[in-house]
Amino acid sequence: MDIPGAAGTADREALQKAQEESERLLDELKKEVRCEAREIGVLRKELLITVPAKVIADHMEHNYSELVHDAFVPGFRKGRAPRRLIEKRYGAEVRQSLTSSVVAQSFFAAVENEKLDVLGDPLFSISADTGTKLMDIDEALQHLKLPETGDFGYRCEIELKPQFELPELKGIPVKTPEVQVTDAMVEEHMLQRRKIRGRLEPVSEGAAAKDDLVIADVVLTVAGQEIKREDNVTVGVRPARIEGIVLQSLDEVLTGVRTGEMRTASCTIPDDFERPDLRGQAGQFEFKVHEIKRLVPEPLPEFLQAWGFDSEADARSHVREELETERSEMIERAKKAQVEQYLLQNTTLDLPLDFSARQTERAVLRHVIDLQRRGVPLPDIEARIDELRTSATEQVAVELKLGFIFEKVAEQLEVDVMDEEVNTEIARIARRYNRRFDRVRDELQARGLLTQLVEQIRQNKCVEQLLTQATFEEAPAGPAKAEPGRPGVKSALESE
Repeated sequence: MDIPGAAGTADREALQKAQEESERLLDELKKEVRCEAREIGVLRKELLITVPAKVIADHMEHNYSELVHDAFVPGFRKGRAPRRLIEKRYGAEVRQSLTSSVVAQSFFAAVENEKLDVLGDPLFSISADTGTKLMDIDEALQHLKLPETGDFGYRCEIELKPQFELPELKGIPVKTPEVQVTDAMVEEHMLQRRKIRGRLEPVSEGAAAKDDLVIADVVLTVAGQEIKREDNVTVGVRPARIEGIVLQSLDEVLTGVRTGEMRTASCTIPDDFERPDLRGQAGQFEFKVHEIKRLVPEPLPEFLQAWGFDSEADARSHVREELETERSEMIERAKKAQVEQYLLQNTTLDLPLDFSARQTERAVLRHVIDLQRRGVPLPDIEARIDELRTSATEQVAVELKLGFIFEKVAEQLEVDVMDEEVNTEIARIARRYNRRFDRVRDELQARGLLTQLVEQIRQNKCVEQLLTQATFEEAPAGPAKAEPGRPGVKSALESE
């Protein structure tokens, strides 16, 4: 632990002491911690973890001994302050620091003892004034307190990685297509560029249409009781997931709404909601709309002028030439899609029928970073996010399965990702959206997408390695899709 009042708590000696004490605590907890686990769904468990009083007392005594020896207290020489004064002055900080260590290390010890392959971080079950609520560790530590006497226990929920075996990775059958650039691809590529440079404009008159955005105050109620309230929330006029709750018909609810009007949408509280006491109950969202916005692609004349084209025909010719030069990339994407399809079809991997919000978000982030690497306009990406979070169950399953499969493939092939590779991809994304490198990186970090970018790079490296050992055959020529792969991992070959 850090020593309060000490002059050099961050020096190498102090850090080494803290590390040694943390390892000692973990080793002891592996022997002493008690864990009761029960199934609460497919690949989900609730753990009741208990830390014996003796372990807490032993490490509390150790921490105070270190503190008495190292702390500076006004009026006393270093190491000479009375124990009772040290406890009075630093007791709360010592107890808080030990609580954090005990919770973290007891969880790791319990997981290791139970041989659990955990996906993500645990959510802790905390009793509050509004009832029991699930919290992440940072929030939970504000409520968890070590007892003065007796054992310390807490409950948490975890999700587990599925257990499975990989198929044979050598000799994967792959067809090499001869792709063709079509007029539809040229049209789509031009529209994407115009959307990237487009503007969200207020709809001052008229009603909201599908895929518009509304700015609204949002209130969630259950049995007439207000559960959540948030003002000025941006909501798409399309099926969406709000507060982890799926609103499948939100597009129908908000279509036709005007500024100043109010709409309501019924819902069912999901089984992974943060408040277990509300799970399975009927609820209602209320939307008070303040503003409506609509994406307007950059007008064609402005687009032509900005890119230096003399005419629309000139622009189409240029885009076609660009796509022709990218044919090799399209072919590689088609090959990649076939590798993914092979792995999906030949890997037995069971997932729950109802995906939790965290599992869905994992799949969403995988798809988002893939779309950004292709330069898809951000509003279109937001629309795809909402689709994934609500109705695209098959695609969520595909993304989750691929994530688990390639994690194991990377381990088997010993594939890793270097910082330089990550920075190269960030620079590529920045160029596609005409943005600064540092801003793109900061945004990816803030949205939790950097981790997904690393996974995507690792996955591509795995595919490249698998393709070196694949069995190839030529395929008939056919038009390529602008965006092959997902859902079901379709490829350019499917348009033959």
